[in-house]
Amino acid sequence: MRTGLIFSGGGTTIRRMAELAREAELAGLDAVYLCEAWRSGFVGLAAIAMATEKVEIGPYILNAYGRSPWLTAMSAIDLDELSGGRLVLGIGTGNKHINEEWQGVPQEKPLTKMREYIHQLKAAVGTPLGERVDIDGDVHRMHWAPAVAPLRSSIPVFLAALFPKMTEVAGQVADGIALGALLSPDYLREIVLPRFRSAAQSAGRDPATLGVTLAPFVSVGGDPDAARQAARSAICHLYAPLPHPYYDYVLREQGFSRAADAAARYVPEGKIEKAMEAFTDDIVDTVTVCGTLAEGRRRLQSFEGLADLTLFVNVNYGGTSQEELQAAFTNLIELGRRQSRQPLQRRRSQRSSIHR
Repeated sequence: MRTGLIFSGGGTTIRRMAELAREAELAGLDAVYLCEAWRSGFVGLAAIAMATEKVEIGPYILNAYGRSPWLTAMSAIDLDELSGGRLVLGIGTGNKHINEEWQGVPQEKPLTKMREYIHQLKAAVGTPLGERVDIDGDVHRMHWAPAVAPLRSSIPVFLAALFPKMTEVAGQVADGIALGALLSPDYLREIVLPRFRSAAQSAGRDPATLGVTLAPFVSVGGDPDAARQAARSAICHLYAPLPHPYYDYVLREQGFSRAADAAARYVPEGKIEKAMEAFTDDIVDTVTVCGTLAEGRRRLQSFEGLADLTLFVNVNYGGTSQEELQAAFTNLIELGRRQSRQPLQRRRSQRSSIHR
């Protein structure tokens, strides 16, 4: 299983994200992604592409209600060229709050939209010079001839999905499924992946050719209790100001309705610590990767054979200092480090001694 970092974009600069991406690459991690949340989906990735040479890069997840398939295709062609063909596109609907409150865009016909969106996007990023795209759909249409030759004949497109019907769309049209946090290995194995693969087979596709990317909450360090507390806090903050529909759904699906009820009740009232009491260690250990580095590595092993790429979502940061943020990312890089690579601290010491 490959591993990588994913940046939320909050708490640090684009320049520092690029530096951390370079450190992750040197440590042997396979990918560096950027959320389209606190940051835009493409600008930070351009900086990361310039700072690295080998790691896979991608947005996780581009909001399909915020841009047309044509605009996404043009941006993707440019970023794929800049990165030397390392781009993987993560696309999703976002949620109702983001679309209707932040953007003022009605969240309409999501299943039809994403099916058409991915179809047109994949067509556009692979259209060579001298040819054109002519597609009419119920939601999207594209009549366009590119003026720039794409670097590759195709760019992988992964669809963010978890609810049953969108998971089926991912299996039917996307190159893979992009999964979020709070998913246990058992839930993936027994519920999500069978649905995804069955939809692919029904559409005449080979599930073995499709990818699975997972983005769990990760909190690891020298103090396992503090690491679990940070993960517990991150889960509860998903209920502020209102319960996030995706995460509330997956917690209840996995049998944690009592904890979800507590979060839905207490977090909007500002009683975050009361909500955290409902998330016992067994729940936190089931739906996150947390504890010591050794515990984190064992937890990651439980996803072997289920996910092709696991992106570490940093939740071991309370937002109080850049030093804590750096320490948290250092722990994540160590978690994914290839055994043949030297630890960051040792490498930095050697580099310092050279320049004395």
